[in-house]
Amino acid sequence: MMAILSVAVFIFLIAAGLFGTQEYPLANILPAFVWIAWWVGLGFVCALVGNVWPALNPWAAVPALFPGVPRDRDGRPVPSWMGVWPAVFLYLCFAWAELVWPNNPAPASLASAILVYSAVTWAGMALYGIEPWLRCGEPFSIVFGLFGRFAPLARTARGQLVLRHYGSGLADGEKVPVSMVVLVVTLLATVSFDGFLHTPVWAGFYATASHGLYDLGWTHFLGNTGARTLIFTTGLVLAPLSFVALFLGTCALMARLANRGEGTRRGAMDLASSYVLTLVPIAIAYHLAHYLLLLIFEGQRLFGHISDPFGVGWDLFGTAGVTPDPTVVGARFLWLFSLFVIVAGHAIAVWLAHRAAYRENEGGAVVAPQLPMLVLMVGYTIFSLWIIGQPIVEV
Repeated sequence: MMAILSVAVFIFLIAAGLFGTQEYPLANILPAFVWIAWWVGLGFVCALVGNVWPALNPWAAVPALFPGVPRDRDGRPVPSWMGVWPAVFLYLCFAWAELVWPNNPAPASLASAILVYSAVTWAGMALYGIEPWLRCGEPFSIVFGLFGRFAPLARTARGQLVLRHYGSGLADGEKVPVSMVVLVVTLLATVSFDGFLHTPVWAGFYATASHGLYDLGWTHFLGNTGARTLIFTTGLVLAPLSFVALFLGTCALMARLANRGEGTRRGAMDLASSYVLTLVPIAIAYHLAHYLLLLIFEGQRLFGHISDPFGVGWDLFGTAGVTPDPTVVGARFLWLFSLFVIVAGHAIAVWLAHRAAYRENEGGAVVAPQLPMLVLMVGYTIFSLWIIGQPIVEV
């Protein structure tokens, strides 16, 4: 039943994007639903309550309605080298659409992009099976799954609902492949880059880069929109590369400290695969802190969209005139909430890293090898608090 409902909602939203109003994107339900209700709102639910995405995922529900599509292990085997690299690529495409793409508020363009993503996803499921593709190629199943492992509610292998401490689902000592290391760090980098885009520092970088492109004559060929897209795309690519380099450099230093004693020699990538899931609470904390205002303020538009989803003048439930009220939440509350979740998220991350250190250095030095990771986490705490403390600047 839930699968049929999710497919019906998916079809309805695509129809709204393709056939609803295009002149006033804010009047169309699709952009608000995708960027606010789904990406931000569902992220909050998965992290603070539990992972509900498997029950709502329309990309898994559609092929499940056709008996010819293999569910699990009946299709072509997924190559071991693939890891979750398809999900890394598709998540970067999504991040580009969210942060860079000039047409991301345009309903028809957004609906078309969703259909392209759907075609890629269903092709992967047809080739490898539904569940294998959800584990290696569908980025939102992986990301929301990571958020769900942080959440207090989970299901056991027998389907029983259990209550646990926040973050404890990430403390099982699982080693992940290199591709998952890159995906987790990229998730952290992109949400941080989103916040950085609204700071005066980025505005200064953007102005300098824009003048440079103009002096080179590139603006003449690209246009102002093309030049802006190029600068933002460059920043989006450099952010994950920088974060991955910093994380691997930290793991290399940890390996050097751990290898001073007797015992098994550890490499930087080996430690990275053991420690990377400890970064998930940090990514969640910044997701909550950065997007709360967007969820509360812009989310109010959804009440109006319920009555007029296509933006054509309907008022089905008497809520079409609802507009966002900026006084719903105060600046003091937002700051205190952001401060609390960032500090709490980093504290949980440090606890997870400490557990990982005991697992990885059993019988040897524990404190010294984990100091570089502690410094990295404290440094990122300061960076996160600095971002949310900056005045908001749009370029």
